[in-house]
Amino acid sequence: MTPKYPRYQDYVIRDGRLVGEFEDMYRDFDDPWHQVADETWATERAVGICYLQRLQTRLGARKVVELGCGLGRYSARIAGTGLQTIGLDISSTAVERARRECPGPGFEVGRLSDYDLLRTLAPDVIVMAEITWYVLDQLDDFLTFLRTDLPACSLVHLLTTYAPGKQVYGRDYFTDLPGILQRFGMHYFEFGQISQPDGGAKTFFAGTWHADKLAEW
Repeated sequence: MTPKYPRYQDYVIRDGRLVGEFEDMYRDFDDPWHQVADETWATERAVGICYLQRLQTRLGARKVVELGCGLGRYSARIAGTGLQTIGLDISSTAVERARRECPGPGFEVGRLSDYDLLRTLAPDVIVMAEITWYVLDQLDDFLTFLRTDLPACSLVHLLTTYAPGKQVYGRDYFTDLPGILQRFGMHYFEFGQISQPDGGAKTFFAGTWHADKLAEW
C-alpha cells in the first residue's frame, strides 16, 4: 500500500505544525525513527537507563511507565534493569508489535492525558523519551496532574533540541535545556546535554517534586 505521505516525519510535524497521525504512521512505515534498525538515540537513552538504575538503588523505585513507547525497544531495555515496566503508546499498531517483539514489559494503548490509567498504574518513575515536542499542548496540564496526583513519582526526560534558527515548531515553549528545566519546574537530581555538530543538543534530566529527595541521589 502506498503511504499517505512520503516521509514518516510528515505524519508528526509538517510545515511547522503538529499533525499527530501516529496510528497511520505506524501502519505505513515499519520502523519510524529507526527504533529497531540503529542506535541513533543510544547516547541519551543510555543516560536515561543510568538515571533509572540510580532511582532504583538510591530511592527504591520499582515501577516505570514509558510514555510514547512506540515499538517497545526502550521499554525492553528498561525492563532489563529489573524494573517493572509498562509502555504506553497512542498507536494500537505500535502496541501490538511491541507485545509481539519485546517480551518482558507490559504494553497498553494509552496517552499522556490518560490520567485515570496513570493513577491506576501508580508508577514510581515516568519516562518521556523524545516525545515532548508532540505533546506540548498537553504538557502544562500533565505536569499539574503529576504534581497533584502523583507527587511521589519521579520523571526521566530525554529530548533533542535544535540549532538556533532551525526550530519552527514549539519555540513558544522552549528552545534549549535551560528553557526545558524552567518549563517543567521540578527539583532536579541531575541534568545535562550532549552538543551536536549542527548546534542542536541531546538533553536529559531526572526530576522530582520533592526537594528533600535530592539528598538521597
